[in-house]
Amino acid sequence: MELNISEAEWQIMQALWDSGETLTSAEIVARVEDGRGRSPRTIKTLLQRLVAKGFVSYTLDASDSRIYHYQAAVSEESSVKKENRDFVSLYYKGDVAGMLARFIGDSELSRDQIEKLTALLEEKKEDIG
Repeated sequence: MELNISEAEWQIMQALWDSGETLTSAEIVARVEDGRGRSPRTIKTLLQRLVAKGFVSYTLDASDSRIYHYQAAVSEESSVKKENRDFVSLYYKGDVAGMLARFIGDSELSRDQIEKLTALLEEKKEDIG
């Protein structure tokens, strides 16, 4: 699955991931519509795009075949990893160290945050031998 999730579609995915269960389209609309200025029709269109892309699957309600129950077909973790790889590839030509240097240089970090970053880098160094 090499298709990307747009920012608007990401909000729908987030609603599904956060719920931890299946949601009807009405439940998704209620969660996503909340102050974002999107109409229910737009949200449902985005939901259908996610189904077509394979990011969301659905089942029919056992008692009413007009009601669909949607769930994420991909995990949040795998989606975030893919988005991170795409971001680094697009904006930093795959140079993770360059990206980190830029973020660290542009950020005000606390001592605690610096220590956490240092520990992560030490772990990575040990992983490669």
